[in-house]
Amino acid sequence: MTKNATFREIERKLAESLAQLEAKKEAAHICEEQAFSDELKTLMKTYRLSATDVLGIIESAPEAH
Repeated sequence: MTKNATFREIERKLAESLAQLEAKKEAAHICEEQAFSDELKTLMKTYRLSATDVLGIIESAPEAH
């Protein structure tokens, strides 16, 4: 295999590895979002709050600087 072909093979493997890493990051992000959603729904049920109630609480909170 020529040096150029070897370089291209390494480059291809790197691109595949980067794509796999991005896919794992996205999967982790989705898991985090799902966990947050589940926790929020549990709190809403516990305190008998609707989505409108929660939105009102968020909108009435002072902005953090």
